[in-house]
Amino acid sequence: MYAVVGDVHGCFHTLVNLIADIKDEYGDIQIYSVGDLGDRGKFTPEVFNLFDGEGILFVKGNHELMFYYGVTEPSNPIAHPWVYNGNEYTLNAYRYQSHLLERHLKMIEDAPYFFLLEDSLISHAGISEKFGTKVLSNKKIDINKLQTFAEKHFDDENGILWNRGMLMNLGILQIVGHCRYQNVVLKEKNKSLYIDTSVYTGNKLSAVIIEDGKLVKIISAPTVFDDL
Repeated sequence: MYAVVGDVHGCFHTLVNLIADIKDEYGDIQIYSVGDLGDRGKFTPEVFNLFDGEGILFVKGNHELMFYYGVTEPSNPIAHPWVYNGNEYTLNAYRYQSHLLERHLKMIEDAPYFFLLEDSLISHAGISEKFGTKVLSNKKIDINKLQTFAEKHFDDENGILWNRGMLMNLGILQIVGHCRYQNVVLKEKNKSLYIDTSVYTGNKLSAVIIEDGKLVKIISAPTVFDDL
């Protein structure tokens, strides 16, 4: 059994409430994240610190990559969309906490594109129908093919960081963020679970509890408006 948290987007106080609710019910359960820790909300450094301190495991999201290249290589095309994707709060926050930047960039650098567990695949935007067959061998996920695909197509609009199209049925549950919904959405047909519940628009931050590839429970915390 484990928990997976949706896109946080700098909403630190909301995240604190959600983590407390998870721990109240499930103790020291392992917590994963579908990425997009920062931008849009005010408290990106605090979110990274909390993940670091709590041992929450996260995958790279598109906002992690925009942030990383926006700071380390601003001329890289991946950095360009960051300007109109909520970077102003992030830049302002690190202006006053610049001593944290190196550590947080290293966390992004070290984060994987996915976690392939026995009963699920956790990634930011999922494996699309367009590319799904590229990660399979004998109708099962081939981790080497999956890694090669993720690295080769990380900047593709249908890749694992940016995809908004239909997800491939891979035979196990795909848990993703990136696409915003008002509530957690389970699409049985292609075994996909969408957990970004638009915290930065004032809705809520959600986590799902998974056991044996099944959705056991949804836990949500309303957006704390001081985060916005």
